[in-house]
Amino acid sequence: MLESRDVFLLAAGVVPGWLIPPLFVLGLVAISFFTSIKGGWFGLAKRYRTSEPRPDLFMKMSTGRMGWTHYNRCLTVGASEAGLYLAMMPSFTPFHPPLLIPWSEIKERRRETSQFQRVETLIIGPDRTVVRIEALVIDGLRRYLPPQGLD
Repeated sequence: MLESRDVFLLAAGVVPGWLIPPLFVLGLVAISFFTSIKGGWFGLAKRYRTSEPRPDLFMKMSTGRMGWTHYNRCLTVGASEAGLYLAMMPSFTPFHPPLLIPWSEIKERRRETSQFQRVETLIIGPDRTVVRIEALVIDGLRRYLPPQGLD
């Protein structure tokens, strides 16, 4: 029976060294694609994709969760009269385009504790996509937010 070390050495001999960087990049692209689909960003982008510039009021390197996808310190969260702005770090934008979600599309809003952290849970759009953003970030955008509870 082969040990894990033997399997690694066997694989290292099969894959040429020049192929490792493209495979690594392909793996990152695949991860970005699948997290967009499974997390819900892809569905929100169908309705709320924007080419508008980032609003004046924003916070970079924010943490949030969409579906099972955890966006750790890679979100830009902003707010304006037009709505809630969400964007990813540039390396993830091919499958995570910037979003501008009108305030009227936030169907529900509540404060919760999730994994020992205070978060704001937003239920968005007709598909009722669940988005969780750090409460401290949302507090910084308070002047634009609709009231809690809604619907």
